[in-house]
Amino acid sequence: MTPDKTADAAAANSRPKGGAKPSIFNDRRRLSMLLLGISSGLPFTVVVGTLAAWFTAAHISTTTIGVLSWSALSYSFNFLWSPVMHRTIAPVFGRMGLRRGWFVPLQALISLCMLGFSTLDPKTGLLGIAALAVAASFLSATFDIVVNAWRIETAKNGDDVNALSTLYQAGYRSSAFIGGAGALIASDHIGWPFTLVVLALVMLCTIGGSVIAPEPPRPDAAEAKAIKGEADKMAATFSTEWRNLIVVIVLIGWAWAFWTLGSFMIDAIQHPETAKAGAFTKAYGPWIVFVTVLLPALGSIWLLRMRAKPIALGLPALPAKAQAIANTLFGAVVEPLTELISRKRWSALLALGLILSFMFPVSIWASFAYPFYMGDKGGALGHTATEVALASKIIGVLATIAGVAGGGVVLKVLGRNLALVVGAAGTALACLLFADLASGAPVIDGFLNFTHLGDLFRLVGLNQSMARLCTAITLENMTVGAAGVVYVAFLTSIVNPKYAAVQYALLGSLTMLVGQLGRPALGALIDEQGFTPAFLFAASLGVVPVILSIGEWIRNARLPKPDAPLEAEPTAAE
Repeated sequence: MTPDKTADAAAANSRPKGGAKPSIFNDRRRLSMLLLGISSGLPFTVVVGTLAAWFTAAHISTTTIGVLSWSALSYSFNFLWSPVMHRTIAPVFGRMGLRRGWFVPLQALISLCMLGFSTLDPKTGLLGIAALAVAASFLSATFDIVVNAWRIETAKNGDDVNALSTLYQAGYRSSAFIGGAGALIASDHIGWPFTLVVLALVMLCTIGGSVIAPEPPRPDAAEAKAIKGEADKMAATFSTEWRNLIVVIVLIGWAWAFWTLGSFMIDAIQHPETAKAGAFTKAYGPWIVFVTVLLPALGSIWLLRMRAKPIALGLPALPAKAQAIANTLFGAVVEPLTELISRKRWSALLALGLILSFMFPVSIWASFAYPFYMGDKGGALGHTATEVALASKIIGVLATIAGVAGGGVVLKVLGRNLALVVGAAGTALACLLFADLASGAPVIDGFLNFTHLGDLFRLVGLNQSMARLCTAITLENMTVGAAGVVYVAFLTSIVNPKYAAVQYALLGSLTMLVGQLGRPALGALIDEQGFTPAFLFAASLGVVPVILSIGEWIRNARLPKPDAPLEAEPTAAE
């Protein structure tokens, strides 16, 4: 039987019998999606959050925790190798199919990384933990690429896409309970090494979702040719030699950025007493943002200029295979920005500014949540892991879900432009909640007394300290959840449907980039001055997206009305 026929048979076998309504009990695609969602979310939860709790329990400095957060940068750059994963067959496991063949080895390797964590001590093996975290992040980010492709390709219609996406999110969010709340509670009872072993075993068990998942059918030759033709259509309008040159320049810049970040990360782990995160960020941070974001944007602008007034370079042509690689990299990195800039012109820079800064107040302090909740220095709260699990990973997740629902209401009532301003302001104000908490919670205490919520917390057995923490986390998560919905609506509005996959992957990946780069500097500030100044600093940085959101509001207000002839930006997305 040929691979295509095998795929069709697998898809047919996955359909529920007798016309029954599809569910996870009679449609193995849906059970697979739930398990694959857990596989996707668990490594992210562990690397980005749970390890920070482990480090806090081992009394690792917040500066070092901030540096170690760079191990998750793969999630911000996985669009680089996503085109390769879309058509490369996995070695050894390729017989399982183009998608399924990657699931099992990636899940197994991630499990081994988690198991490796359990064999190391943060006090003596931090460099080894960092290496495993980088590997786990890269493998997990790659797994996300394949899972997203599988989800889209295996769906039969629009309703099926929605159902599978819902199950994926359910699995992903469940991993926050397993790797977050579950791990924290377990660590209080069985210790961190055994807790990490359990997490590795949970990850290994999710391979069951890959085993029962059907391989989606591949597009026929004509359809594949049409898809490739659409992807190559815009690239063909530019000079090949200029495309190649700009791709090479961008890759050199990114290689320098990764090398610079990696070198400092290793040095900071080995010599924390001499590595100065604040000075490094001040000296190299702007340049890293320039080469990773602005350099590709400038290259896109130059390409558009060369399309109007071409200048021949006289460079030799690349061999066929090398040119195919260059075309792939151009389509993943430069082409999405080129299309965006050609459509939005200079307002694309305003959009990029919003993308880089909107979630900055939240993303920059994300790695320090556990040190703040569980630590004992600089205004930290000193809660137990079990208390933090209840407040952050149970109540907090429920608050985020409520915030997401509220975000939809805010969008409908206020409209996207005003909602964007309110959402940007909300993320900054959320940081002030934690500044108040670090300062003894005078404002939160007043709120609890005024609303009598303090009495309710005491009624269910929670003391004043837990009442403060639960209140701050609830309000912050609701605010950030709503802001996230508004931000996704903005991001979706500027993406061209013809380039949706690559544009959304690229622009979405940039959302947390600046915040991640700034974490070591914020960690150093916490070590030197405590949490309150750090939260106030994060809140002050939130002024930038507020101003840019107002600018976007004004720009949209000046666009022609829907019933007027369009003369400014001919795009349905606006």
